[in-house]
Amino acid sequence: MKKILLLGAAAVVLAACGNKPKIENETGKAGQNTEYTQYLDTLKADNNLKITMGKVPVTIVGKELKVGDKIREVPLVVNTKLEEKNIFEDKNIKVIYTAPSLDTKVCSLQTKQLNEAAKTHTNVKFYSVTVDTPFAQERFCTANEINGLKAVSDFKYHQFGIQNGFFIKEKGLLTRALMIVDENNNVKYIEYVSEEGKEADVDKALKFLENKLLKK
Repeated sequence: MKKILLLGAAAVVLAACGNKPKIENETGKAGQNTEYTQYLDTLKADNNLKITMGKVPVTIVGKELKVGDKIREVPLVVNTKLEEKNIFEDKNIKVIYTAPSLDTKVCSLQTKQLNEAAKTHTNVKFYSVTVDTPFAQERFCTANEINGLKAVSDFKYHQFGIQNGFFIKEKGLLTRALMIVDENNNVKYIEYVSEEGKEADVDKALKFLENKLLKK
C-alpha cells in the first residue's frame, strides 16, 4: 500500500509540471486522517478561476486574490528545524511565486529565473512557496545554488494557500501564480497561470516591479 501511495504522489507532481520530479513532494493524501479529509470536503471555490492540471479542471479554494487586496499573513515553515515565521512582517516589497513543487521542469526553471532577479534587486524579498517539505526545498536550493530567493513551505497546514486563494483542493498542492506585494502587503501585481504545466510570465512581472514600484 505504501508503494502505491508514493507512486500516486509522484504522478500528481508529474501532471502538475510536466516532468518527473527529482525530489519527492513528501505531501499529499498519504497519511491524511479522516478528520482532515472531511475538512477538505468542506472547502469551496469562491472565485471564477479556470485552472487546469494536465488539461483537467481543478478547484482553487477560496477567493481569487486580486490587485488591491491585502494578502493574509499566514506563517510559513522557513527551515529544516520546522520553524515558522510570518515573512510579511518586514517593510519590504516582496515577489512571491507559488507552485506545485520546486524540483520539476517548469518550477525549477522559474525558481532559477527569480533567484537571478533577486541578486539584482537586493532591496526586494523574493520567495517561493510550495508544499514541498523544508528538507526537499533545502536539497533543491543547495543543488541549484538558490541563494537569492528564499524557499518557504506551506506543507503543515496549507493555510497560506487556503486563505489566499492558491490551494488546489483535488491535489493538496498550490497552484502556479506570481505576485508582487508592496511594503504594506497590498497586492500590486498578480498572475494566476491557467494551466499548471505552463510558465508564469516572469519577465512581465519583473518589468512591472522595476517600472511601477522601484522607480518612484
